[in-house]
Amino acid sequence: MKTVTATVKAKDSSPSTPVQIKNQEVADRLKDQIARRAYEMFEQGGCPDGEHLRHWLQAEAEMVRRVREVSESSSWYTVRVPVQNFPKENVSVAVEPSRAIILAEKVSLSRGSESLSSPSFQESLFLVVNWPSEVDPATACAYIKNDTLTLTAKRSAMVVE
Repeated sequence: MKTVTATVKAKDSSPSTPVQIKNQEVADRLKDQIARRAYEMFEQGGCPDGEHLRHWLQAEAEMVRRVREVSESSSWYTVRVPVQNFPKENVSVAVEPSRAIILAEKVSLSRGSESLSSPSFQESLFLVVNWPSEVDPATACAYIKNDTLTLTAKRSAMVVE
C-alpha cells in the first residue's frame, strides 16, 4: 500500500493586517478630491456663476461609491469590501457616528527634478458606508485579510429620557 503525504493548511491561516483609522485625514482627502474635480468641471463649463452646488454634487457622484451591504450582529455593524488591487498600507478608514469613509490609494513615485521619492497618487477609491443607526466611533476596528477589508463598529447606546 502506497502512503501519500501532503501539507495541510489551516483553514484560516492567512494573517490579517490592521487598517489605520484616520478620521480627519481621510475626510480631508475626500473633500479635497471632490473640490478639485468640481473646479475642473467649473473651468470646463466656462466658469459659470451659480453652478457650484451642481458641480460639487456631480464631482461627489463621480468620486464616491456607496457601500450598500452592512451586516448586523447583536449590537455590531460589519462591512466587508474587496481591496485586492490596493497596497494594504495605502488603505485607511474614517469612522463617524453616521457614516464611514474608506480610502484606498495606489501610489507611484514621480520622477521630479529633485528625487524619485515624492509620492503621487495614481488612483484613489473612496467608499462611503451609511450606518443604519449611529455608531460609537471609538469602538471601530478595521483589518484586511485575504484582500478584503473588514470594518466593524458598535451601535451607539440608545438614550432614553
